[in-house]
Amino acid sequence: MAIENNISDTDLLFNLSVWEEAWKNRPRSSKYKKKSTPFNTEEAFERWAREYHAQSFTEEGQQRSERIMGWIENQGVEFAGLSILDIGAASGIFTIPFAAKGATVTAVEPSELLVSLMKETIPSSLKSNIEIVTEQFEDISIQDQSWEKKYDFAFASMCPAMSDWETIEQAINCARKYVYISTMAGQREHTLMDELNSVLGISSSYKAGDMGYIQQLLYLKGYSYTMIITREINSFEMPVEEIIQKLPEWLTTYELPTDQDSLRLAEQYIQDTYKDGLVSFSRGARFGKILIQLDQPNMKAVRTKDKQ
Repeated sequence: MAIENNISDTDLLFNLSVWEEAWKNRPRSSKYKKKSTPFNTEEAFERWAREYHAQSFTEEGQQRSERIMGWIENQGVEFAGLSILDIGAASGIFTIPFAAKGATVTAVEPSELLVSLMKETIPSSLKSNIEIVTEQFEDISIQDQSWEKKYDFAFASMCPAMSDWETIEQAINCARKYVYISTMAGQREHTLMDELNSVLGISSSYKAGDMGYIQQLLYLKGYSYTMIITREINSFEMPVEEIIQKLPEWLTTYELPTDQDSLRLAEQYIQDTYKDGLVSFSRGARFGKILIQLDQPNMKAVRTKDKQ
């Protein structure tokens, strides 16, 4: 984006049109959007969806959901009695605990596989509290659906649809009280992919993630919000054979070359480096979580439980 020389840094920092244009023109991940990939994208998505669902409903996965919901409650939100629009609900990792806390939930999820997994997981006692809409949120007319200011709370956790201001504004227009959005706040971290960057002679450009743009646009547009940035890194150990099987998909995700020569170089490096048959690595990222307060844009007094 061309910037005139007479514009000061302060003007850039607080210029709404500059930030809107910068977000539109930011580098975007090309994951699964290439005309051809060295793996079956439908099979990769199904494998991811089933793994994501299984991990989400482990004890660790449920604790993660509880931590996020706890952070929201610490901002003065009480879920009991709320009407919630869960955008990009996946297999119900938040939809179900929202309903368990006494909320009525409309879960928007376009994937038939994730919807089927959600339906299998919803306890019979909560089914009357949950409505599922199998459409892409960005394709929904909230006017036709009569969703304008229909819900107390619009919630979008790591939802790919929240990648432009128009869709975020649509989510805001659905809510009366609160909007929650979480997304990347920096580029993905993966120690093995860092090693392969050097092996393949690639110098990757830095990708800041969407949260910086979202936060600045909300600020410049006058919204009131609370925000937190966390860095979440997990360690893994996998057999060499499994790593090599995942290589085409991982190289695509991290925007590394996937031609036959590059794949051969990467496989040879892994086999030569990890001769004991196991690969240890860590991966994760920084994530931003933001709660927009629409009905009461001042600080709230948070009730704490009395100490026993």
